[in-house]
Amino acid sequence: MSNQQQEPTKVQIEEFDVDAFKNKALGTFEKYKNIIYGALLLLVVVIGGLYAYFFMYQGPREKRAGEEIFRAEFFFSVDSFSLALAGRNLPGQQGNFTGLLDFIKEYGGTSAGKRAYFMAGAALLHTGKFEDAVKYLNNYSGKDPLMQAQVYGMIGDAKSELNDMDAAYKFYLQAADHYPNDVTSPIHLRKAALLQSDVKKNNAEAVKLLQRLKKDYPQAASRLAVEKDIVRLGGKD
Repeated sequence: MSNQQQEPTKVQIEEFDVDAFKNKALGTFEKYKNIIYGALLLLVVVIGGLYAYFFMYQGPREKRAGEEIFRAEFFFSVDSFSLALAGRNLPGQQGNFTGLLDFIKEYGGTSAGKRAYFMAGAALLHTGKFEDAVKYLNNYSGKDPLMQAQVYGMIGDAKSELNDMDAAYKFYLQAADHYPNDVTSPIHLRKAALLQSDVKKNNAEAVKLLQRLKKDYPQAASRLAVEKDIVRLGGKD
């Protein structure tokens, strides 16, 4: 091993020419200034437009919608479905209000409008207008997973009434699995099972669904007397 020490490598650093850099930057800016100004102007317009939309248009509109849907929601909650759908418009009388169907035309894109699609679909289902119910339920776009599960279940009910049993079965399972819970999931599983047994005459598949219900939701299974259904269909309790 050599005892001679290597001389450190000398790195030459060129002197940074500030003036040349500034001149180059200014030249580039001059060349592209129209594009830069245009982009900045577009950004200002977009931000201003969004501010105007959310704070000057959509915000007040959301407020009006929340106030206007109140009476329709009330009549829906007391099962006055036809009145909730149509509203009341009696000249010269108090208590007039916009029904869900007209409300959706005006405020369908608001948060209250999303609830209105849900209620309108449910009300139409209860009043026997099954095809219309499916149309409104399919337009529900809320983010509540439990309400979405209920939407799938109601579409299943409507499809069943329209004798589209394959679609009804699919939606019942979708309703059960979309947001598993002890309240709605057991009901939809049981509907799917009874459809398999009573309509499709497929007792084996029905028993599988009921046994799944009993395993996953034992309290609900007891409440719904699922054990009796299993025995009735030839399964083992």
